[in-house]
Amino acid sequence: MSYPVWDVPLLGSGLVVAIIAIIHVLISHLAIGGGAFLLVAEAWAARSGDEARLRGFLHQFGTFFLVYTTVFGAMTGVGIWFSIQLANPEATSLLIHQFVFAWATEWVTFLGELSVLYLYYYGFGHNSRAMQVFLAGAYFVIAWFSLFIINGILTFMLTPGGWTLANRDVAAGFFNPGYAPALLMRTVLMFLLAGLAGILVATRLEDGELKARVMRFAAKWVVPAALFIPPLMLWYWATLPPSTVKLVLGGVAGIAGGKLEIITRHLWLAGTAGGLAVLGTIVVALRPRAIGTGAAIALLLIVQIGIMGAEFFREMGRKPYVVHGVLYSNALWKAQEGPALTSTPFLSRARWRPPVAPGTREHGEWVFRLQCASCHTRDGYRAMTARTAAWTPAFGFRFLETLDAQGVMPPFQGTADDRAALTAYLLSLKGVRTDGPGVLAAAQHTARPAAAAPASQEDRR
Repeated sequence: MSYPVWDVPLLGSGLVVAIIAIIHVLISHLAIGGGAFLLVAEAWAARSGDEARLRGFLHQFGTFFLVYTTVFGAMTGVGIWFSIQLANPEATSLLIHQFVFAWATEWVTFLGELSVLYLYYYGFGHNSRAMQVFLAGAYFVIAWFSLFIINGILTFMLTPGGWTLANRDVAAGFFNPGYAPALLMRTVLMFLLAGLAGILVATRLEDGELKARVMRFAAKWVVPAALFIPPLMLWYWATLPPSTVKLVLGGVAGIAGGKLEIITRHLWLAGTAGGLAVLGTIVVALRPRAIGTGAAIALLLIVQIGIMGAEFFREMGRKPYVVHGVLYSNALWKAQEGPALTSTPFLSRARWRPPVAPGTREHGEWVFRLQCASCHTRDGYRAMTARTAAWTPAFGFRFLETLDAQGVMPPFQGTADDRAALTAYLLSLKGVRTDGPGVLAAAQHTARPAAAAPASQEDRR
């Protein structure tokens, strides 16, 4: 507990990061796929015999592309860095120190990406055709290289492969088992998004014949790309840790008597949204002149929902870790597990907390802030009031003792007094008046159940 805690009411720090990141993923993927779209469209315009009108469309596409990807992409990119360092500074520090040269390379790549894009956009009407084609190609190569770098860091968090704290080989962590399928899957998704963006811009064309031609051209980016995603997803599935596979399958069959339904729902959401986007694009190809801006925006929003499902699946697949098998979501290192974890008062290890009296509500609140608030809120997203609605003092105390038994939460850190204080605090959120000593007394007078305690509702939110 080396850092202060960012306790966000209602939303929770993790959801704040997720909201910003999901928006950024759509923008950043379009920023790369759009580069390939510009390159191919430049060549298409040159050999079409109708270059002037098609290049007029390209200028409109370039305007939308530049504003959308640079302004909103930069805002959300900075937002991710701002939020992750507050939500989980321990994990952010690990990623920065482990991949410092990769991050530095990516930032230089981003600078080059922006520079070439501006040269391309402001070269309309000035540069030669060959120069515009070169700039569009250079932009795509540079932008895709940024994906090449970021993908290694993202996949490392779920499938670190041979990387361990004892073997911090950068290549082992970067080129991890999930690297190749994720890279190809994201690249194909980028082409799909580029096609949908082309359809959106084409809806603003007043020339009906040109609109139909451009829409059919853009549709060719969507349907073939979508067909590649399922086999790539199966390849990616084969690289997932056994615990992640168990979580997903448990969402159907049940896990430890309960269900982690949400992770399975998000996976289905991603697939369903992708299928709807393909069907909508087929309609675009068949009836291009009938498609308006609203329908094109709806297609992009459907894909955004699908991306949300896929990204939530990837994030939840790491449960209970932020770096799988290495660092828990509440900043506890896997290597720290042992007898000392439950024999030492928890708050004695926390640097950023006020002095509190043992067994009080304040004691329990700070245990909650430092151990639970990275994933849960009191009465908002993944609320503890809902999860503890049926708790008694004795049950809560016993449940926290085996917190990690279901495989979706980290082990509890602290002594019996810490568990009692946290139980008392969680019960106080629904109006139960008790304290740490009261919980301990209730636990001592209640025999441990012969059967395993029922699973919490943790996995249903």
